[in-house]
Amino acid sequence: MFDTRHIDPFWKGLQSCEPYRPAADWLLESPYHRPTDLSALPVETLDEPLRPDTLLTQRSLVLNRLLFNIYQQNNLYLPEGRFSEADTRAFQGFYAPQFVAANALVRPALDRTCFDFLSREISVDGPWTIEHLEEYCTRLLADYEATPSDLCLRIEASPHPQQAARAYLVQLAVDFLAEASQMALALPGNYGPAQSEMMKIFIDEFGYGVHQKKHSTLFVKTIESVGLSARMHTYYYWYLPSSLLLTNYFFWTTVHKPSWFESLGGLYWAEAVNPYFHRRFGQLLKKVFGREKTDTGYFDEHAGIDLHHRRMAFDKLMRPMVRQYGDAVIPAMVRGIETYRLLGDLTERDFLAQMDFCDALLTGGAAASGPVDLSLAEERPRGFLLEPRVCDVDTVVAVARGEVEVDAGYLQPRRLGAGEAVRVPAGRMVGARVVSEGARLSVAPERPVGRG
Repeated sequence: MFDTRHIDPFWKGLQSCEPYRPAADWLLESPYHRPTDLSALPVETLDEPLRPDTLLTQRSLVLNRLLFNIYQQNNLYLPEGRFSEADTRAFQGFYAPQFVAANALVRPALDRTCFDFLSREISVDGPWTIEHLEEYCTRLLADYEATPSDLCLRIEASPHPQQAARAYLVQLAVDFLAEASQMALALPGNYGPAQSEMMKIFIDEFGYGVHQKKHSTLFVKTIESVGLSARMHTYYYWYLPSSLLLTNYFFWTTVHKPSWFESLGGLYWAEAVNPYFHRRFGQLLKKVFGREKTDTGYFDEHAGIDLHHRRMAFDKLMRPMVRQYGDAVIPAMVRGIETYRLLGDLTERDFLAQMDFCDALLTGGAAASGPVDLSLAEERPRGFLLEPRVCDVDTVVAVARGEVEVDAGYLQPRRLGAGEAVRVPAGRMVGARVVSEGARLSVAPERPVGRG
C-alpha cells in the first residue's frame, strides 16, 4: 500500500522545492519558508521506521520537520502587513496545489515512518471498563500532581535561567503559536453530541470569538514580554525533534480518522496536566524575569480553564463514547493517554539535555578535551551558515582560522576564534555561523582518546 517506489518522483521534487530551501540565517523571516534538507535522504528512508533509540537523531529531525510542514499546510498563515512581491510568491508557492499534492502523497508513508514505533512501545492490555478507566486516570493525575516539576526546577537552577526559559518557550511555540489547529481538524463531519462538546472546548481555545482572548494571542503576549519574537515560526530551526514529533502526533490522530478514540485520550491527558504545569511555569517566568514586566496571561488562563476542560474531556467526550460504543473503544483512549505521557517525557528529557549543552556552551564547559585535527578544516565565506542540526555522534566544531559563532538554542551564540573548539554530545542540536572573511571551519566526529 505504501510502496515508496511509487512516490519517488514526488520525493525528488520535494528535495529541490523552493519552500524547503536552506536559509541564510537561523532566525526565519517568513512562515512560508521551512528549510528541510532532504538531500541526504533517499525515498527508501521511509521504509525504515524510527525507533526509540533513533528519535533524537538528524534523520528524525529532518523527517519530523517535513511532516510538520505537511500538516501545517492545513493552516492558513498571512503576512503581518501588506503583501510584498516576495510575500506573494512565497505564499502562493507554499500553498501551490502541486506542492500540497506532493506533500500529501508522501504523508501516509511518512506517518508510518514516524509513528510505527508506538505500536510496540505502548501496551494497553485490559480488560477495561469505564470504572477502570476513571480509576486509572485519577491515579495517573494524582501521581503527576504530587511530583514537583523537574523541568521548572532545572530551569531555575540553570546558570542562565532567562535563556533557558526562553529556549523552552521556543519549544512550546511549535504548537502554541497556532494552538488548537489540530483540534479544528477533528470537528468537521457529523458524529453526534460529542461533536458539540468538542466544539465547546475549541471555542474556549479560540477565545470564544474574541481575538485578544484567543489562546495563541495570549501566548504571543507572553513570549513578547520576555523578549522573543512573535513572528510565526521565526525559531523553526531550533525546534527539537521531540517537540516536532509530539505536535505531529496530535495532527496525525486528528487527520487519521480511525485514530479518533486515541485522539480523545491524548486530548484528555493534555487538558488534565495543563493546570498544574502551567501554574508552575507561570510562577517560574515571574521569578526569572520579574513579576512586573512578565505577561503570564497564557499560563494563568490554562491553569484555570483546563480544570474545566479536563472534566469535559472525560465526562462529556470519553464517558459518553464508551457508553455509546462499548468498552471496546477504551484501549484506544488509553493508548492516547500513554502516548502523550511517553512523548511528553521524551520532550522534557530532550529539552533538559539540550539545556545542559547550552549552559555548557556559554560557560566554557563544552570545550573539546582532546586533540583536534584541523587538517580537514574547510574555508568558508563570511555569512556561511551551518544550519542547526542534531549530531548523531559526539562531534567537534573547531575553528582553524577566523571567527565563528556557535549556538545551541539559547539565541546567544558563543564566538570561537582560531584554535578554539567545542564538543557537541551525540543527540544534541548545534548551529554555526561564520562571522569573518576567510574562516576555516571543521565539523567532524570526535576522535577517541588514545587513537591516532
